[in-house]
Amino acid sequence: MKKSVKFCPNCGSLNIKWVNPQMWSIWKCWDCGYQGAVVLEDGEMADKIREKFLEKIKNEEIDDHEDKPGEENKEDVDKPGE
Repeated sequence: MKKSVKFCPNCGSLNIKWVNPQMWSIWKCWDCGYQGAVVLEDGEMADKIREKFLEKIKNEEIDDHEDKPGEENKEDVDKPGE
């Protein structure tokens, strides 16, 4: 019996497992939290999804950092007594 590799359809991760082996139709990705019946077996497609997912996370982190009110760049703030 040939065993195929499974990938998360949301983030392309290999870190996807059955939630409960007795409920073999439900999968959970331990990287992004995806839960569902759909998994990928196409490694090329998973690579493309993973690349886009990581880019999206990177952009969200940049946006979150820029949007936080009250947080200033410490280099831009004058120290007392200067």
